[in-house]
Amino acid sequence: MGRNFGKWIGIAVMTAMFCVAGLVLSGEAQADRFINNGNGTVADTQTGLMWADKDNGSNINWYSAKSYCEGYSGGGKSGWRMPTMDELRQLYNSGAYGSVIQRSKTGRVCIWSSETSRSDAYCFDFLDGLWLRYPQSYDPSFRALPVRSGQ
Repeated sequence: MGRNFGKWIGIAVMTAMFCVAGLVLSGEAQADRFINNGNGTVADTQTGLMWADKDNGSNINWYSAKSYCEGYSGGGKSGWRMPTMDELRQLYNSGAYGSVIQRSKTGRVCIWSSETSRSDAYCFDFLDGLWLRYPQSYDPSFRALPVRSGQ
């Protein structure tokens, strides 16, 4: 029994070490994924998208968010737009919003997406990771975060 117990302890220790190493490497890969260009933009090397380095900073309805995104000129670039729901979900899963991309200093922040349904639009709640659907004219604490394709 004594020899088997030691063998199992050794296996458990090695397994734990591999798990920790995997987590560390995963975190390093995520950190390398986003590059702050220092010009109001952040490059996502995994998706090829370029994000504004912060949201618009104030409450905004969907119509104004669309206008803000399309008129954004961060990094001297054009072609900015509102993000899709999938792009916002990927940004949430990466943990970049609030770390690499500056988040406004308010409690709950939802970012408007480009996707609509009749007179409603979808936004992504970065506090809870949930999709919300509201009238496009609604602006309690929703923000705009421009994105564009390509570097």
